[in-house]
Amino acid sequence: MVSIDSFYFGNIIIKGRKFTNDVSVSWDGEVIPRQSSHIFSENDFHDMIMKEPEIVVIGTGTAGQMKVDPGVSVKAGVEGVQLVIKPTAQAVEEFNKYSRRNKVIGIFHLTC
Repeated sequence: MVSIDSFYFGNIIIKGRKFTNDVSVSWDGEVIPRQSSHIFSENDFHDMIMKEPEIVVIGTGTAGQMKVDPGVSVKAGVEGVQLVIKPTAQAVEEFNKYSRRNKVIGIFHLTC
């Protein structure tokens, strides 16, 4: 189990390590820096579900400006993956809650 220590605009701290780029985080502690983008695509989602998570939490930025392709919700339903989409501060809380008992992956946009 991994939990996110804190998030503030442009920064996320995971296991005491500070990241300043968008990241994906999985329940097993793997943290992968991501290229910052204002769109989370079906292809991005496909990459996340390769690990067979039960839940994918998407943090859309401080003001929720990252858009999620509508195909992601369809693909999540087909794959039986619960999808949680919230501004990043709330998404961090959701990730920490779910990571205690579930196979969860979080994708976090750190700015707008």
